[in-house]
Amino acid sequence: MTDAATRARELQRQALVIDGHSDILIPVTDGKMRLGDRVVVPDPLGWKPLFTSTHGMNEVFGFPQHALTYGPMGQYDIPKLVDGGVTVQICAIYIEDGQLDWSLKRGLEMTWALHQAVAENPNFELVTTAADIRRIKREGKIGTILSFEGFEPLGSDLRLLDLYYKLGLRVASLTHVRRTPFADGCYAADQPGGLTELGKQAVKRMNELGIVIDLVHIGWPAFWEVIGLTTAPVILSHSTSTQFPDESGAAGPLGSVPRPYLDPKRDRAVLEAITKTDGVLGIIWFYQRDVDAVIRDIETALELMGPDHVGLGSDLYGLELAPPGLEDISKVPVITQRLVERGHADETILKFLGGNYLRVFEQVWK
Repeated sequence: MTDAATRARELQRQALVIDGHSDILIPVTDGKMRLGDRVVVPDPLGWKPLFTSTHGMNEVFGFPQHALTYGPMGQYDIPKLVDGGVTVQICAIYIEDGQLDWSLKRGLEMTWALHQAVAENPNFELVTTAADIRRIKREGKIGTILSFEGFEPLGSDLRLLDLYYKLGLRVASLTHVRRTPFADGCYAADQPGGLTELGKQAVKRMNELGIVIDLVHIGWPAFWEVIGLTTAPVILSHSTSTQFPDESGAAGPLGSVPRPYLDPKRDRAVLEAITKTDGVLGIIWFYQRDVDAVIRDIETALELMGPDHVGLGSDLYGLELAPPGLEDISKVPVITQRLVERGHADETILKFLGGNYLRVFEQVWK
């Protein structure tokens, strides 16, 4: 009988590992780093900022200055993805508050930055089909999937969704925290609205094109409208099945609502709704207290949703906001070993590490 470490290494070697969310395209597009380089940022302890950031994230989430300065730098790069045994990293286009007046241009810049990283790194590929993922795993390469965290890159022109699809877009959320011409995000208003008529058309078009709908951060009314309209599985790419560990947490139990709005009955219904679409909940690492909290989240989701509907959704953004032991994406094997030690079946662990996302991609992508 092999010990837990040996079994975990073998599972990690076998697994198609897919992580549901990273904002690493922000510093890559800003020219602060290259994805092919192993990036090291200063330790937050003792670090002093040269200036005070007015980054839009601070207004909503109250991020510390180190996180505002470096974001996910030092937490995602190709060498760390290799170290973590990651097969595919989903990379999001996110438009910050100060970029809304030129969101169309910024979205294309971020898309170009990802394509450029692919061109610069022979072992790094843009994934557009499920077959790509299986091939990349066989060849020992790393893949990336382009996603939207909010439809701001389209402005109000849904025709551009087809253009982004041709550029590689395969996963998309209609909103982040703000209001868009398509729907209300979770912080759009005290009483957020649902889908606009354009938003309903967007859901239909995503189903037609074969773009996976990501419901993270969307307001509750729009969440339920999408669930009622979609003909394909949906995901919550970076969320949590339990509450964040303290009152400073940035969001509620699904990473999409302020803490005062928590409603356990509703939250259980949300997880059940995702399951009924045959979708996936990606468990977030960001803002968790420690590795045990992340494992607790995974096991809660497995209990509520079953082994076919839970995956990775790290969303690391700042070393100070990462759980000790899961500081960057190279730490995926830590989770694998913990799940082995806690007695989870090999099949369950392989599904969690990426098999469940792959199933959704195979169902949705054309």
